[in-house]
Amino acid sequence: MRHEKKYGFTLIETIVAFAIIAIILVVALIGFNTIANVDNKAQGWNAADQTIETLIAAGGPGNDQTNHPDLNGVKLTITPGGESFSVSINGDIRTFVSGGKTITVFKYAP
Repeated sequence: MRHEKKYGFTLIETIVAFAIIAIILVVALIGFNTIANVDNKAQGWNAADQTIETLIAAGGPGNDQTNHPDLNGVKLTITPGGESFSVSINGDIRTFVSGGKTITVFKYAP
């Protein structure tokens, strides 16, 4: 009796190989989706930061800013080693509004 050599995969081996490849693809797609979401959020934050920096740098009328004169200056009290001393920082609190976004900042005035 003569046995011929058979080449190729059996049906079970093929099904197992496809199952392993499918599991790897699912994990890779979930990872890619997570990375894409994080990247989108980071791009959104960067765009918001640039808008805010532009608003603050412009600092003049026309960018819909509101000054809060009742909140001018900041007084900081520091107590190192039990001795207290105060420091006053000149400036004012300003609210900037652009495109439905609002930020309130302290703007230092030397």
